[in-house]
Amino acid sequence: MPIDSFPMQPGEVQDFDMLFGEYLTLMADTPSGHVVNPLPTGINLVNSEIVGQNIKVWISAVVPGRYKVTARMSTTGGRTREHEILILVKDA
Repeated sequence: MPIDSFPMQPGEVQDFDMLFGEYLTLMADTPSGHVVNPLPTGINLVNSEIVGQNIKVWISAVVPGRYKVTARMSTTGGRTREHEILILVKDA
């Protein structure tokens, strides 16, 4: 699956939805918890939460670079599924 990429500038804080709904609907399952892997130096995780069937992450951009963000959702049916996005931090 291709990784979606999103541009940011240093100093910005943005939220991103990591979409699990299609998979959970197909499996007739629901979220039970989530983890966002430690982020690399250069961006910060401000907050993360389950919203409906998705994980919303709030990211603060600090240093220009390319950063992968990985979130893992566990389900009431015992499944675990990961989703990744790429954050591209560039000075304007």
